[in-house]
Amino acid sequence: LHSKGFIVAIATGRSAACAAHIIEKLDLNSDDDNNNATDGIGDDDANDGTNDVASSLGFPLVCTNGARGLRIRKSQSDVGVGHTTTNFSSSDSSSRRCTRSNTDPLPLTGNPTNPFLKQTLEISHEIFHNPLSPSLTLKTLALAHSLNCVTNYYHDHHIYAVVRNENQLELTRRYGTLTGSKELYCYLNDLNLNTNNNNGEEKGEKVEEDCDESKSTTTTSMTYYDERNAYGYQKAVELGPPSKLLILCDTSKLDEITSLVRTELNGTNNNTITAENCDAQQQQQKQQQAHVIRGAPPFFVEILHPTVHKGEGLRRLCQSLSVPLEEVIAFGDGDNDLEFLQMAGWGVAMKNARGVLKEVADEVTEGSNDEVSIKWECVDCISVYVLIWIFLLLYLSMCVVFALR
Repeated sequence: LHSKGFIVAIATGRSAACAAHIIEKLDLNSDDDNNNATDGIGDDDANDGTNDVASSLGFPLVCTNGARGLRIRKSQSDVGVGHTTTNFSSSDSSSRRCTRSNTDPLPLTGNPTNPFLKQTLEISHEIFHNPLSPSLTLKTLALAHSLNCVTNYYHDHHIYAVVRNENQLELTRRYGTLTGSKELYCYLNDLNLNTNNNNGEEKGEKVEEDCDESKSTTTTSMTYYDERNAYGYQKAVELGPPSKLLILCDTSKLDEITSLVRTELNGTNNNTITAENCDAQQQQQKQQQAHVIRGAPPFFVEILHPTVHKGEGLRRLCQSLSVPLEEVIAFGDGDNDLEFLQMAGWGVAMKNARGVLKEVADEVTEGSNDEVSIKWECVDCISVYVLIWIFLLLYLSMCVVFALR
């Protein structure tokens, strides 16, 4: 499809780092593209064709459920060139390396496999970023703490977490396995979880760490989690606002916690968009303080900026590419793909998609994610467009003939 002139892009609920392996395997940037790559969007001197220009600027990616839009490309220089160092916290003497692009520091410990950590891929351009506000961030962290849940704090390529018991640790590891993000986790507290202080409150020991669990060292200083230290997430907060927050919980409690989070953050539990009242609820969503999504598989709740969703991310991406939305074919299977399919010119729901998605889709595939080739589905979609134009031209020709008679 890429060689035929299609601009292939990914829109995912996960972070850029979690999509990096897929982007690297697609390998849509030729060597010539990389040699001519530019840092700015819209440099027509990069290559002659539109698709070649798109390739030279990097692979188009909408990540963290529409909160961030990026262009990803192969690294432009040898590993180690252009690195700077910075302290992770004021009391931390360990340093963390930077990527060659304008992103936040990344660790280089052990033998990383993620393309961003081993620096075979880099961000060439950030198209947009719409993170959570500081007030929404702190309110969500406080709520998760009161629910005895662990929160994933997404900032740049890393996931920061404070785990206070074995169940929370197991949930983060389960999520890491699901998304391929184990090496992206930075635990902000000691993982020795068997002690409590004299007041019966949970105790955590400060960790001066470099995002490598095996190399973390601890002090004996006792930490109480409250608003003063952002409930243990102060180091992450100091790095910048999160693209999204994700509250992990047991599957049996997911519906209860999702409802509670929606009520506490928005004052209402009505955050689910359906095919019947989509427009009204999307308008209501704009007035809410947070966009809350019930996760799948069912053991987490996502919290985003209230205006963030994949559809808006697609719109902003297409705007940067000068591609009309009417020319976009979008594929999806989850609840978070609803606005995504609606925004595209042709929305395709997979056979295994959620029912609400099939209701708004222009087409439903005959097979599931594992059974269908996106290439042939695109060919089928194009065939539909071609047939429509053929019938339209024939109709117009008949009208002209009758008019001449």
